[in-house]
Amino acid sequence: MEQEPRNDNWNNWNNNGQQPHQPVIIVGEQDPNAHKKNSNMAAASLVTGILSIVLFWIPWIAIILGIIGLITGIICLVQHRAGHGAAIAGVITSSIGTLIALVIGFIYILAIAMII
Repeated sequence: MEQEPRNDNWNNWNNNGQQPHQPVIIVGEQDPNAHKKNSNMAAASLVTGILSIVLFWIPWIAIILGIIGLITGIICLVQHRAGHGAAIAGVITSSIGTLIALVIGFIYILAIAMII
């Protein structure tokens, strides 16, 4: 008994009358483990946001930390990384810290202008 050579052509039907399994092509998300990424960026956003609030009395440092926190938080939210809640909290604390630092910096500038 000779066996027939197997033909794995996708257009052929198998012996049961069913079409063979075809590969699935997913358009969109390239990384299948995107939801499993760590939340380091969200944590960095939250930490820099808290530091920008704590260090509001040094406006230039607080503004820089707030901007870094805003950028990392927004990137984390746009890329749908893990730590969604921490990223939102980081964006909120960073924006609050940046606004407070801007107000304090403006008051410092007004105080220096009044002395001169």
